[in-house]
Amino acid sequence: MSLSLALRSALSGLSAAQTAIQVTSDNVTNANTPGHTRKFVENQSRLIAAQGAGVDTGIISREVDEFLLSQIRDQQSTVGQLTIRERFLAQIQSMFGSPETNRTISSSLNDLKTSFEALAATPESQANASDVVNIARQTVQLFNDLSNTLQQQRTEADKEIERIVTQLDSRFEIVAELNVQIANAESLNQSSAALRDERDRALSEIATNIDIRVVEQNDGTVSLFSAGGRLLVDRGSALDISHSAVSQASASIAYVNPGDATYPGGVTGIFVNGSTAAADDITDEIRGGSLKALIDMRDTELPNLQRELDELAQTLIAELNKGHNAGTAFPPPSTLTGSQSFGSTDVFSATGSFRVAVLDQTTGVVVETLDIALGAMTTVEDLRAAVNGMTNVTATFNAAGRLVVSANTAGQGIAINEMTSAVTTVGSETRGVSHFFGLNDMFQANVDGTAYDSFSSARLNDSTTALGLTGTLTFDAAGVSTTVGYTAGQNLDTIAANITANGTLAGANILARVVDDGSGRRLIVEDNDGNNFVMTDSSTLLSTLNVTNESTSVSNVVTVRSDITSNQALVARGTLSSAGGLAAGNDGLTVGDGSAATFLAGIFDTTISFSSAGGLTGTSNTLSEYAATIISVQAALASNTSSELDFTSSFLETLEFRNGSISGVNIDEELANLIIFEQAFNASARVITIASDMLQELINIVR
Repeated sequence: MSLSLALRSALSGLSAAQTAIQVTSDNVTNANTPGHTRKFVENQSRLIAAQGAGVDTGIISREVDEFLLSQIRDQQSTVGQLTIRERFLAQIQSMFGSPETNRTISSSLNDLKTSFEALAATPESQANASDVVNIARQTVQLFNDLSNTLQQQRTEADKEIERIVTQLDSRFEIVAELNVQIANAESLNQSSAALRDERDRALSEIATNIDIRVVEQNDGTVSLFSAGGRLLVDRGSALDISHSAVSQASASIAYVNPGDATYPGGVTGIFVNGSTAAADDITDEIRGGSLKALIDMRDTELPNLQRELDELAQTLIAELNKGHNAGTAFPPPSTLTGSQSFGSTDVFSATGSFRVAVLDQTTGVVVETLDIALGAMTTVEDLRAAVNGMTNVTATFNAAGRLVVSANTAGQGIAINEMTSAVTTVGSETRGVSHFFGLNDMFQANVDGTAYDSFSSARLNDSTTALGLTGTLTFDAAGVSTTVGYTAGQNLDTIAANITANGTLAGANILARVVDDGSGRRLIVEDNDGNNFVMTDSSTLLSTLNVTNESTSVSNVVTVRSDITSNQALVARGTLSSAGGLAAGNDGLTVGDGSAATFLAGIFDTTISFSSAGGLTGTSNTLSEYAATIISVQAALASNTSSELDFTSSFLETLEFRNGSISGVNIDEELANLIIFEQAFNASARVITIASDMLQELINIVR
């Protein structure tokens, strides 16, 4: 080997050692830097004419297992999803209480039952009546608070979605920019290891929030896909992604799928391409990460719980109001005012008879009584006129369209017995006359003044399966009467479309729509003007679908009737006599009569049919049992999610440990390598010194 070749070989060794020392120093310095991977230099022997001529310093590379990184990103997505889910479910459980605690809806309902039992035992006790009212107020306040908190959580989830989407938008841009830098570096045969680390850190942040698939291209860039197949980043190009959160969520607004006829809904989607078109809404394409958990909470879990709470509240209101309207206070009140709004020409379809009596407020003795036959009546005005025909009674509709029945003489009161009255509300569902008008309700929960302008079905698994029923729906409203047929091959979507397409109904602004309800769908038929209508059925569609008064948001607005809150003596305790031939001078009501209170207490022990709602299927339970079911299901969900999060987090830690053993920096190993590289540097320097001395000797000889 010539001295000049030896010198060049030593110089290459010196350069290689310098590079190795620099890389080792960087490894040691960043040993605790998140996302840093161990770097190394791949050197190659330099050959000239098949003879060793030193070393070629290679590109600085990373020591990574790409398959393991892909597994880690998948688990990060799962952990991100479970972490959010566990956080919200823990909040829900704290809010609703656990099955073993006494501060739950179920325990409140049991307390209300106990208060009615005490009133039934001593109906003359004002203290017991006050207990009923106070516990009823606490119970409905609990419903209000729970409903408000659920909607606050939905608002929080939607705002968090907006924040994460904004963060994802910036991370997509970072990945695209790093793609360009990596491609440029590799085209110039430069190291891209540090850039790849930075890109992996960005991908890790993205994976925590949204499930992704990463595909590396030949030029070192990566293409980023959502699990739904949407291309999010392609080399140097990134999709814009955006979402605008609602200012305040409510039970009446929801996200609507792009394929739904009512799209868009009150909650907007997550859009790409700077668009708000349905084709660019990727909400349903997100299947993992914290973003998926937030979407599920906002659109499924929390609405499920709201629907279950509304179903319980609606059933409680209907059952207790039914019992309260069947009874009367003592002394009987001088005026009864309905809770439902009507127009005088609204349809009134009823059978049976209904008793109105004027009683002496001190003794309960009958002053005047009237039994009203209902079969021939067609409008609510017919009923008002019949009551108003009594000598000692005035019956009017007030400015709000509510029926007001008043005794004309001081010291006299109004009492009602439902008798055999049955007023059609929807399908085959009926109410007694007093209950229909809400003349002696205990609870009020009208969102828009009436319960008869909107009806909804129970939850079905889907809206595209044929229902297998044939029949005709009949719609009756003020000045409107029409029919809509349905056949065995039609589904919920088809029936809704047929109702909406009916010209007569459209003219009255009566429309139908199908909405999401948890994992299923339900039908809503409503008059958008807030006018009452009656919907009946020649077959069994309405009963099969369990169509009843729409209950959305009812748990949010339910209150104890204001005049009962002010005057606890108005709580119904006894029942107007139903004896045949009841006449003036007879006892209509006695102070010790606790029959109405007994009936109201018995409601809490009665098995009631609950429709499928939210995450619960249709069932028959007592009120407190249904409430306990809601609590138990939430407790189970919280427990299962916590266990799943613990397992998945442990698995992620195992993967990260394995990755650390491959890609992480071992300080001891790096320091040992540093000594080797230092010795190599010194040896190369020594060779250079010797070669330099020998060259000097040759020069001296020539001289």
